[in-house]
Amino acid sequence: MDLTLAWECAGCRLAFSTAADGDMRDPSRQSAWLRGRHVVVPGQVHGIRIGDADAGSELAGCDGLVTRNPNCGVGVFGADCPGLVLIAPDALGAAHCGWRGTAGGIVGALAAALAARSRHPPATWSAFIGPGISGPRYVVDGPVRSARAWPPQSLDQVDAEHAHLDLATAISADCRALGMHQITLSGLCTAGDPRLHSYRHQGRGLVQLLAVWRVIPNPA
Repeated sequence: MDLTLAWECAGCRLAFSTAADGDMRDPSRQSAWLRGRHVVVPGQVHGIRIGDADAGSELAGCDGLVTRNPNCGVGVFGADCPGLVLIAPDALGAAHCGWRGTAGGIVGALAAALAARSRHPPATWSAFIGPGISGPRYVVDGPVRSARAWPPQSLDQVDAEHAHLDLATAISADCRALGMHQITLSGLCTAGDPRLHSYRHQGRGLVQLLAVWRVIPNPA
């Protein structure tokens, strides 16, 4: 299948599946979309644990992965929750950043896991925030608002109990606070783009996949 939504960043290829590509939890659908590329995906439990894709360990309880293997890609599922990709010259990482994970510190957990495997400081990394539900379409209540001190620019008050939460903006602010400067946002809303599925607005169904892998130059 064609990679309808794809980006280039820091020597890597990033792609996000569409609803037409099917449910990425289906191994056959996922394999067809990835065209045989080796991409490891965690189980995702809305936590902040980061696994090592190179260790061959149990990844069912992880919401993010890191790798130093240039032939290994990583990815995360999403139906509204943005995925965060961090790219160092010698390592890659990806994390599923729903409100629970973002409130719990998954951006910092992913950065720490990547820093433990990279010889390069965060200022040299590139960050990419994939498609997710946009702030104007994501209304949250008191428990979500009080889950952390959200960056002020990520919240837009609706009434005394509710606010619009822009997760991509919050994730970007967390990256900057950790010393990252090269941050790219996809700008795509899963609830507003007809090519994508939104759990919040369409209910249960398929999930999409944000994947990243290194572009290995062909030998001369």
